[in-house]
Amino acid sequence: MMIDMKQIHVIQLDILRKVAKLISKYHINYFMTGGSAIGAVRHHGFIPWDDDIDIGLTRQDFEKFLTVAPIELESTDYVIEENRLNPRYEYDFAKVMTRDSQILERGREAAKAHNGIFIDVFPFDKMPLIKQQQSDQKMVLQNILMEVRRRFYSADEQGLTNHPYSQLTLPQLYNLRLRTMTQYDDQPDLPYVNLSSPYAYGKEIIFPDEMQHLIQVPFENLRVPILAAYDSYLKRLYGDYMKLPPVEKRIQRHILRAKVDNRQPLQEDDVQNTRTSANGFKAEAG
Repeated sequence: MMIDMKQIHVIQLDILRKVAKLISKYHINYFMTGGSAIGAVRHHGFIPWDDDIDIGLTRQDFEKFLTVAPIELESTDYVIEENRLNPRYEYDFAKVMTRDSQILERGREAAKAHNGIFIDVFPFDKMPLIKQQQSDQKMVLQNILMEVRRRFYSADEQGLTNHPYSQLTLPQLYNLRLRTMTQYDDQPDLPYVNLSSPYAYGKEIIFPDEMQHLIQVPFENLRVPILAAYDSYLKRLYGDYMKLPPVEKRIQRHILRAKVDNRQPLQEDDVQNTRTSANGFKAEAG
């Protein structure tokens, strides 16, 4: 089915609205990350060609969210996927998705878990400052990622026996990954890092003082939290994030095909026309 980005965005806004309400109920903090943070600042909503929403939580809040979300979302139109909730879901971050939609996601063409229209929920852990510790953590996580992807997507089962951690079960791999990601979380002065980030190890970092201050900004017909220090965060991650990419790079990166069932017809004003300039952008303290 051809992708209708307006329809995708409306559904993702519905998911975000539901997640934000749930998070507020349990006094959990979240913030927009990555391309969604750029969208909030540069477009006051979605980047027009972006096909997902990314939010971040500290590991402590992420674990609390994982405890309450499955219960709160039961018997609703939404479901949360995370590998401790469903071993057939391979990622080290969570997705909240609609039950009545189905997508083909780039890189997950053979996914074994339900894959509906989604938003990504990323945990932020602590990153060591000692280079050897960084190197060790990075190596373990890379080897686990490679092994997990082999289990899910490789037809060459024979090759598994020669790979690090090949003798571990999936739950054991997931547990080792979680222990590796969280091993420095008891050190408050270390920077936060998104170890599930698609970017290089240590690229998406947030300093402790930056994590303490959030502001509310417009995002389509919602108001969402972002880091008050969004400029520093986005410059570290993207450089000149206010500059639009070349036209040929304005592409959807995740959803290849989408099927949506049992939804009311979409209204034209459900998603505002996305603006491509920051004229008039004003953030308000939350």
